[in-house]
Amino acid sequence: MLKVMLVDDDAPMLRYLHKLIPWKEMGLAIAATAQSGVKALEQFEETQPHLVVTDIGMPKMDGLELAARLRGLRPDVRIIFLTCHEDFTYARSAVQLGADDYLIKDELTADALRASVDKASRLIRLAEESAVQSSYREEVTRNREVLQRSYWHRIVSGDLSDASLDAGRRLGIEWRESDFMLGLVHIDRASIMRQYGLKDAPLIRYGVYNIAQELAQTFAAGRITVIADERRDLICIMNYRRNLAVNAQEAFRGFAAELRCKAEDYMRIGIGFVAGCEFKGLAELGGRFAELQRFDQALYYAAGDVHGMTAAGAAKPAAAPLAPGAGSAAPKRSDMREALIRACRDRDESDVMRLFDEFALACAADGTPLGAVVSQFSQWVRLLEYETGYEEDSATFHADLALTARLSETLRCAQDRARTILLAGIMQTDSAAAGAQVKLSLIDRYITEHLSENISLVSAANYLYMNPSYFSRYFKKLAGVNFTDYVNRCKMDVAKQLMKNRDMTVEMISDKLGYSDRTYFSKVFKKYNGASPAEYKGSMGK
Repeated sequence: MLKVMLVDDDAPMLRYLHKLIPWKEMGLAIAATAQSGVKALEQFEETQPHLVVTDIGMPKMDGLELAARLRGLRPDVRIIFLTCHEDFTYARSAVQLGADDYLIKDELTADALRASVDKASRLIRLAEESAVQSSYREEVTRNREVLQRSYWHRIVSGDLSDASLDAGRRLGIEWRESDFMLGLVHIDRASIMRQYGLKDAPLIRYGVYNIAQELAQTFAAGRITVIADERRDLICIMNYRRNLAVNAQEAFRGFAAELRCKAEDYMRIGIGFVAGCEFKGLAELGGRFAELQRFDQALYYAAGDVHGMTAAGAAKPAAAPLAPGAGSAAPKRSDMREALIRACRDRDESDVMRLFDEFALACAADGTPLGAVVSQFSQWVRLLEYETGYEEDSATFHADLALTARLSETLRCAQDRARTILLAGIMQTDSAAAGAQVKLSLIDRYITEHLSENISLVSAANYLYMNPSYFSRYFKKLAGVNFTDYVNRCKMDVAKQLMKNRDMTVEMISDKLGYSDRTYFSKVFKKYNGASPAEYKGSMGK
């Protein structure tokens, strides 16, 4: 019988999980329960469970940290997360930790929990039956991307030997037709930064790579091979037989358009695509790839997300509009640095943004080389970091800024980073009492304006232009409680006021405050007020 541990800081929730599904009938025994991550870690070493079902939002040690610690002790332990937060930040952390599932408490049903536990149980038993084979398959999968990239570099460098081509065939890469087209896929760093944070860039790129691989399998106009590159994100090689009935360039662009749509729909990020010209034979591959890279660099000031070369080359693309309201007379670049320092010390965000805009416009006007533009923006951001003492994610940011492919992208990344730095500087220099009140007032206003929604830590952090991880730690220090508790307390205070209106039912109040399940709303209300909604309403009539 497989052993299970249940972890949640809410005792009623633990009892609810106990009764929700027939654990013993499913071949499972609840070996331990814990109401904190610290206690769970102690009991884990004693009971060695196969499966852990844990809440994420817990004090001292949250569920994500607990899962990481458990993985360190026993890499094969299966994990199911429970949380009140429905957002990608927690979901992608669950993916990184290899969790079996991620369940929203508000929507938790017996069927949903049973399906997740069944899935985890099957994986546990499968692992026990075929540990050696499973380990081997994981090793091959983990190395496939690296092997494909190594093969690509050999081919591009001109190594077309039988040994090299055989290595490609073993990886499933075999270009049988004589006609080729190349494409470069670039993931917009600014959209990653705004949606998730730059530390997630490798995970996001892997997600886009998987989407592209799936699309390539359904591509009817030819065979598309997708290679994950160190700098260019993805390289797409289209191998096809020329056919008058099919326009290869249109088909290739159609593939790119569908990839962009899926990346936007599924992951909320932007994708750029640059297609090369048609050519014949593998021998041309290296030269055509170098040509396409030069063309891509020449597009730094261009507008639009999809571009294609022509047989005759390409005309100079139109520059993208960056700041429609900005004046044309920008200060000398030698004066901008001093102006930036003054604006930073004054915590004048609008002036900092204006200086960044003016610098971008000046670069676009005289065609400053890409490397020089990125280098200058990087220096300015480092200057802001130095002035405020804010260094969180600095190395990651500057490394990714160097990978930006368009001026508009470079500008958005730099400006978003500047906003985060300035806000962190304000937080660090505010007096303890006055500063806390100002920031809590902003957060209270956000909560008030979004009462009917499932307010998440990530949405609040985005509202304040902050990194979610940094905001979580800062808020706990600021308010003395975690963000989820604070939101629930605010909502329960509003609920008590609404209950004074006798025309409003508990269901109406629950819905108005963003709780889709009355039962869960009642549990939260009782937790913070010591009585159920019905009991509280009854006491008001006495």
